[in-house]
Amino acid sequence: MTPLANIARKHGLNLISYADDTQLILSLTNDPTSARTRLHEGMKEVANWMTDSRLKLNTEKTEVLILGPTPTAWDDSWWPPALGSTPQPTDHARNLGFILDSSLSMTRQVNSVTSACFNTLRMLRKIFRWIPTDTRKTVTHALVTSRLDYGNALYAGITIKLQRKLQRIQNAAARLILNIPRHNHISGHLRKLHWLPVNKRITFRLLTHAHKALHNRGPELINHRISFYTPPRTLRSTGQALAAVPRIRKATAGGRSFSYLAAKTWNSLPSHLRAIQDHLHFRRQLKTWLFEH
Repeated sequence: MTPLANIARKHGLNLISYADDTQLILSLTNDPTSARTRLHEGMKEVANWMTDSRLKLNTEKTEVLILGPTPTAWDDSWWPPALGSTPQPTDHARNLGFILDSSLSMTRQVNSVTSACFNTLRMLRKIFRWIPTDTRKTVTHALVTSRLDYGNALYAGITIKLQRKLQRIQNAAARLILNIPRHNHISGHLRKLHWLPVNKRITFRLLTHAHKALHNRGPELINHRISFYTPPRTLRSTGQALAAVPRIRKATAGGRSFSYLAAKTWNSLPSHLRAIQDHLHFRRQLKTWLFEH
């Protein structure tokens, strides 16, 4: 795979690989024409490398996803003929099991999680009457709440309507574990299970990623997305471990980016939490603070 990464870098393409899954990422913001040329030439060189390596690209498993509010003209000029027929852009694609749609609204992902979790809960309901509470909690976490938490930092900034869909899953799981009637109030029971509500679970995951990135302990992809604020001169904010909040063009898109939303949320924390450097200690204190607020 090393030659493939070298080809990508040579043509200004970002390459992300996980096991046998490879993604090429290209920004179209500054110069779409140049981007088209770079992708075409880069993929042409990839085709040569595959031929030399006796490999063949499976176009049926190759997806093109164009992100952003402005549609981009996609035609055969983007794709070299040596790689076969040009794949057509799709409105959504799976990335390690997480569904990304072209507008990044997360609607398809939330609907998929909602359907899968409620189907699982209906099956568990048939056997839970014979299972003790501790075992119910373990099984539910393994099959339901873990799916609810998977990649949940990407849910930051989603609509209230989608948040409520996810919250209904957690409420139903808690009722099943504790055998609570459907119309009973659930907040106290969530605290009894030591479960943060969905919106706070999203905030918790976003801030733990931010803490890692600010202290250079996270993945390289996000470490450079957020940094501590350094004032031009000595101010009251000096030494308060505030994050630098970047300027954004549009609140609808830029406001949901990690670099902006993580920095804004980080700065809303009390100073004693921002000052914690040990990651495990930060996670414990953050969860306690979220329960209390």
